[in-house]
Amino acid sequence: MTETRPGRIPVGDPIALRFDPEIKRRLEDMAEGIGPRRFGALVRVACRRLVTQPKAVGRGLEEARRLSEALRAIPLVMLKVKLEPETARQFAELAVEHDTTVSALMRIALHRFLEAPGRYKHPMLREADRTGLSDWVDVMVNPSSKQQIWKLAGQYGEKLNTALLRVALRHLLDEPGDLTTDLETIAPLRDLRPEIYPARANVHFDPPLRDKLDALAARVGSDRAELMRLAAKRVLDDPGMIEQAVNREIFRSEKNKAHLMARHARRQARRDTRRN
Repeated sequence: MTETRPGRIPVGDPIALRFDPEIKRRLEDMAEGIGPRRFGALVRVACRRLVTQPKAVGRGLEEARRLSEALRAIPLVMLKVKLEPETARQFAELAVEHDTTVSALMRIALHRFLEAPGRYKHPMLREADRTGLSDWVDVMVNPSSKQQIWKLAGQYGEKLNTALLRVALRHLLDEPGDLTTDLETIAPLRDLRPEIYPARANVHFDPPLRDKLDALAARVGSDRAELMRLAAKRVLDDPGMIEQAVNREIFRSEKNKAHLMARHARRQARRDTRRN
């Protein structure tokens, strides 16, 4: 928009936005249904609605983040741990006591160990020489945890991976600590693929709207880009009186407003005729 276009007013500098391709396509389809060159106005309207109705923004961000993590989660990998019967029994009983799985407990054990491995060489070597291992236990762990364990064990020789797994597991059995909290905060953590938004669009934002977005982002622990994506999703899910709002955004100056709105109505009528 420029000052030379009658009835329109400048809307500020362009901001580069990134979207999921499907979201961008739906926004473009919605904007095209309203009129030509309406994409930027549609995004601004979505953002104005967000900053004027910020009450549920925090909950919306949490839901969007949970969905994003679920879609980006890398599958767990299975490891087989050979234990003596008594240790296998204690491991299973601890899982039952906390109403969870042995896999969840193993993920906690590996997390704790990798956060602070300490002196593990000699315990691992003792585990490698242990006898009486007859029970196999299957556990599902994060691929990154497996890779780190394999790397640590590989510093001291071959085939020590499962020995180091047993070291981590015995630490957990000896010092369960606050398992209730760890089951809520550590066990569900997954390895995630990078969050990528390949569809790009440049949209002009006037300084007041940009500043309101930034202020809201600071309050809810987010950033401008994440809020814009939430705003886009909201307007797609609940467009409301979107055409009127977008046209008001386009024609915010009073100069020649009636003329421009009438011209838009004629364009809309011609599109409706062609569709029929």
